[in-house]
Amino acid sequence: MILDLDESTPLKSPQPDVSPPSPPPYVSYQAISETQPLMPQPVLARQKSRGRNHRFRRRCLVVASGALNCVLLVLLIHILRHEEPLSEVDRVGQKPILVVDPVKRPVQAVDPDPRFGRCLRNATWSNAESTATEAGFYSSSNASFLFPDSASPMYLVSQGALSGGTIHIHPSSSDSVPRVELNVRYRSAHVLDRANICWMEHNEAAGVGIFTPAPFDGQTPADRLDFTISLFLPTTESTLPIYNLETNLPSFTHSLGSLKEGLEFDRLILKSQNQPISAKSVFARNGTIQTSNSPIEGSFETSASLSLITSNAPIDASINLYNKNIFSETHLFLQTRNAQLESDINLLTTAASGEGGKFIVTAQTADTPLVMSFPASPARSILTLDAQTSNSPADVWLNTAFEGEFTLASSMVFVDRRPFLDPRKLRSVLYGTLRNGMVVGNVKWKLPVFGKSPAPRGQVKVKTSNDILKLYV
Repeated sequence: MILDLDESTPLKSPQPDVSPPSPPPYVSYQAISETQPLMPQPVLARQKSRGRNHRFRRRCLVVASGALNCVLLVLLIHILRHEEPLSEVDRVGQKPILVVDPVKRPVQAVDPDPRFGRCLRNATWSNAESTATEAGFYSSSNASFLFPDSASPMYLVSQGALSGGTIHIHPSSSDSVPRVELNVRYRSAHVLDRANICWMEHNEAAGVGIFTPAPFDGQTPADRLDFTISLFLPTTESTLPIYNLETNLPSFTHSLGSLKEGLEFDRLILKSQNQPISAKSVFARNGTIQTSNSPIEGSFETSASLSLITSNAPIDASINLYNKNIFSETHLFLQTRNAQLESDINLLTTAASGEGGKFIVTAQTADTPLVMSFPASPARSILTLDAQTSNSPADVWLNTAFEGEFTLASSMVFVDRRPFLDPRKLRSVLYGTLRNGMVVGNVKWKLPVFGKSPAPRGQVKVKTSNDILKLYV
């Protein structure tokens, strides 16, 4: 076909006779068939759309994979917190294994107090036995320790927030050295694994330590260990054994059997928190019995010093104080608050004459009644008494052998001169009227035998407020 173009048409120009050569092929489109229309823009647009879809799908897969990993991690944490970790050996009786919280710091036992020395060997536990209790403990194990001799100081300590229980102290005629028996109850084995129960030594003293973790986030009652500690102290028929014992066992009930007939303590320190301390009978030359928010009760004896200390719980004790002469003193300290303090205190002498002795007694409570009596007291003994409470009545019964002065402070004071057998009228009780919230008086004994020096004078002070104070002499 021949196109007729006028001269104005740009294409119409002088042309050479020879036909022009064919243009070179486009390199960027060599892969495209010659029969396919050359449409670069639509092709590029389709390739760009496919890349965007591909990247979108990759992002979706990454997000889904991350979410799945989070779910798996949460499930893993839940399993590790509620199930026992696997081990190749039975951990009961083996070296404790550190249990790691996968989210926070490791949960492990606290370090022993340096003043108790260091752990030398761990407890060897018996095979776990199944047990069912109201507290929900499912397993129990036992261990024991022997002290090297009866003369060395002994101690039992507990540190950490996840242990508690009861300690029993018994006399034993079948043991030659003191013995400690431990029974522990727990819900799962890893709770026992992360505790440290060991034999300790420090200088000349030896003892048993119980170390559990400090409080941590997420702890439950299932993380606690419940112990029963039995301490057996040998007795002998020939001599009276003398022991030195210290306990520092928070959250442990202390129960002492009838000990005074078979043994004595030169130094006895019993400390607890939030649990009671009771004794059927115990003698300690120097004794400190201390707890909090729980009562102290029982029968105690001392020849040097005795302290019974608690708070927000009553003291109900029968106490014997021994002293030989006025050149030494026997001290008694009783303290509580927000709870009644009641005690019967016998003043006894070890002198051959049956007379004398010097006794210093301090009793303190607040906002609750104070009740004290002195059923026994030797002649020519000295009693120094300082007893006080507040906003509650105070009742004090002095023994008729008392001689000395008394000072009574309260808004209401009553003095009762009790009748007793005194045919020779050797005793006199004199006191004034209430003045400025105080009554002052004295008790005197006439000398029945010529040539005896006057007896030393005692001193009694009793104080309360906003309630009646009664002194019986």
